[in-house]
Amino acid sequence: MTEKQTDIDKLDQPLSIWFILIAQLYIVGAFSLMVFLPAGDWTWLEGWILVLSVALNFGIGTAIINRQNPRVLRNRMRTRKEGLTQSTEKQASSDRFILPMMVIGWIGGAIVAALGHRFGWYTLPFSVALFGALMMNLGVIIGQVATNQNAYASKILDISKGQVLVDTGLYSRVRHPLYTGYSLMILFWPIALGSLWGLPLVLLAIVSIVIRIHFEEEMLLKGMEGYEDYQSRVKYKLIPKIY
Repeated sequence: MTEKQTDIDKLDQPLSIWFILIAQLYIVGAFSLMVFLPAGDWTWLEGWILVLSVALNFGIGTAIINRQNPRVLRNRMRTRKEGLTQSTEKQASSDRFILPMMVIGWIGGAIVAALGHRFGWYTLPFSVALFGALMMNLGVIIGQVATNQNAYASKILDISKGQVLVDTGLYSRVRHPLYTGYSLMILFWPIALGSLWGLPLVLLAIVSIVIRIHFEEEMLLKGMEGYEDYQSRVKYKLIPKIY
């Protein structure tokens, strides 16, 4: 067996179950701090529904992906870009300003929603918040399914060595289903906390995703064989029949 084949086989080995469990504890801890500290109320029902449902959702999804397609988990842990060329480097460098916009919008929206609970700003009815939590988790599921279907779904703008075009499953309906799922999750995050005040900030995060798609598609057109034909076959970026 060649050294290259051995490296490929290692990529397809499931991660340790301990790593998966620690990752979920990290999600619970990070989301709890993001929600409950600004809210000043560790008994907040809407906050616990959000934190625990999303953590459980991510946990189940990650465990399934780890069994079926562990390579994508390793790709999503990468922080170093390895497959860029001179023609694709400019588009990939947009991460330097787009990722901070996404983080500020998403986390800022959650914090503002939590501050609304602390200071008694207008709160949506519990039934609306529960609907928001359901839609938010639907977004997580869509994102997890899209991740499982694409072994090269990295968090950074890059074209991995040996990367091939994926055009099956959700990718046969829209070109960026992972972004579809996480846009849905981000949009309903403040609503799940019973707040409209966080919406302007989460909309900033969604706008940054749309901008990122623009740069990502420019990169893929220059660096991935068959992407132009894929664009002509799958016409929608995020939402079938709409966008």
